[in-house]
Amino acid sequence: MPQKRVRNHVNPLSILTEHSFAGFGNDRPIFVDVGACKGEFSAALLEKFPDHNFILFEIRKPLARKLIEKFSEFSNVVVFDGDAGRNFQKILQPCLDQGAEIEQIFVNFPDPWFKEKHKKRRFLNANILQKCVSWLPESAEFVFQTDQKFLFDETREMLRETLYDQIEIFKTSAHGIPTHWEQQKLLEGAPIWRMCICRK
Repeated sequence: MPQKRVRNHVNPLSILTEHSFAGFGNDRPIFVDVGACKGEFSAALLEKFPDHNFILFEIRKPLARKLIEKFSEFSNVVVFDGDAGRNFQKILQPCLDQGAEIEQIFVNFPDPWFKEKHKKRRFLNANILQKCVSWLPESAEFVFQTDQKFLFDETREMLRETLYDQIEIFKTSAHGIPTHWEQQKLLEGAPIWRMCICRK
């Protein structure tokens, strides 16, 4: 049986906020954190890769405001609230136009959206990935981590409907950086499932 989440769910399809972004004005490689939560993963990633640019999406406005404050001193970090799927291309495209490489897009421990009718609310879905094929370079990788085996299996099955069919399973935290949620799950002895997805 899937585990129930204690965090509050936010339906991304109900949030119509649209953002624009002029890009960073340089061609430095970019990491994207979808569902950045408290930002501890991106903060550690920033320390490890200070020459990268970072785009953080966090659907919950109170958390997004805290993230903006957390990274206020860094010119290479931007934070957006609202639905990442709705704003994904509009935020990333200007960066690509400036010659930047979208290196990795992290989807760490997302809300599972257990019910069949709610699956369309997941960020990683066939519709978004099919759209990405038309504008996102093949070199861009999606890094997906979850403590929900059923979500991992369903996501892997969904990928068969897309051109994102190059899947690499990996065993340890992405870049050696566990998220806060991951640390909690590991302390409980819960297994974690991870894969890197691309079109190469």
